[in-house]
Amino acid sequence: MRRLAFPASLLILALVLTLATACASDAAAPSPSSGGEIAGDTGGDIDTAKVTTPAGPGKYSSTGKMADARGYHAAVKMADGRVMVIAGKSRGGASAWKPSSIEDTAIYDPATGEWTDASVLSTVRETPTGHLLQDGRVIVIGGSALRQLPLTSVEVYDAAADTWTEVAPMATERWRHGSVMFEDGRIMVVAGEKADLVLVAEAEIYDPVADTWSAAGTLAEARALHTVTLLSDGRVLAVGGGKRESPYLKTAEIYDPATGEWTLAAPTQVAHSAHTATLLPDGRVIITGGKGKVTLTEIYDPATDAWTTLDPLSEWRAEHAAVLLADGRVMVTGGVGKVATSDIFDPATDTWSVGANMVETRYAHSMTLLDDGRVLVIGGNSTDGDQRGVTTEVEVWAP
Repeated sequence: MRRLAFPASLLILALVLTLATACASDAAAPSPSSGGEIAGDTGGDIDTAKVTTPAGPGKYSSTGKMADARGYHAAVKMADGRVMVIAGKSRGGASAWKPSSIEDTAIYDPATGEWTDASVLSTVRETPTGHLLQDGRVIVIGGSALRQLPLTSVEVYDAAADTWTEVAPMATERWRHGSVMFEDGRIMVVAGEKADLVLVAEAEIYDPVADTWSAAGTLAEARALHTVTLLSDGRVLAVGGGKRESPYLKTAEIYDPATGEWTLAAPTQVAHSAHTATLLPDGRVIITGGKGKVTLTEIYDPATDAWTTLDPLSEWRAEHAAVLLADGRVMVTGGVGKVATSDIFDPATDTWSVGANMVETRYAHSMTLLDDGRVLVIGGNSTDGDQRGVTTEVEVWAP
């Protein structure tokens, strides 16, 4: 049988076309969400593909965009059910690669899905913490100003007057700190980072009635990017963190307001930093993810001072967000690498299930439980279309 002979040039052309087709297919496929860790920066590799894996229970839908792009902000649900978003890191003008902190605040109305600008803070703030005071005012604490200069200043917002007022400052400047509000309305601020990357070990407590700060002991280890949780018995649990880069901490400490002292608790199984901590309805605390591509989840039982290791998340997450849902489950979303996926934890069975995908990929965002059981997801670092960097996109999850 006679074989057909093809010119060498045609064979070469066919090979080139085959390689080109393969490269195009690879470029069109979604990138894996376990890319390089960015750790608080808007630079690095950008995954511009939308996550296309099947959605789980619940549904996310877009709602009104913010006027200002922001991540690393504070979000506080106000007494009337609206949500205030405070300061944060924005794009910094025309360049997404030169982010800067902002002083702008805005209020979201769940009934209309619209944002209203509120008065601006006296200074820009990145990674502050915020709380709703018992008298209905909103407090924002610390954070960093321009050039990541940590702040001691504290401001309080009066919704009736639409004004921010500076109140007594902290004794120690700090950002990347943690804070909780006691049942009596006082607020504890724990650890953090001050100038020149120096970590803080001190804690202090603010009394909004007296407008005064008082010392609240010193932790055994200075730490930032940790979590702070008010336990059901009134004590405070601080977990993990450390410096910006590894090694991170496995240590946990508990503050007892009856004695005013910190004591070491049982350490976690793995180190967690830029993770989340959520108080469960049964009094336990669940820890999820962290820098270093941690997928492991752990639960702390204050009654036994013991940690239990759970099944891992569907993918590693850091600088993600977690929220306690109205039915007692916990939902976590996003993470460094700019992913859109979510996981839902059921404390009745101590198991995880895959949740719905968000509309946008994001990390350094916030999640707030609304009065009607929905969850508001705000800002963060994202890949929203051609806006590579911090986003204005906002969405709502409904069960």
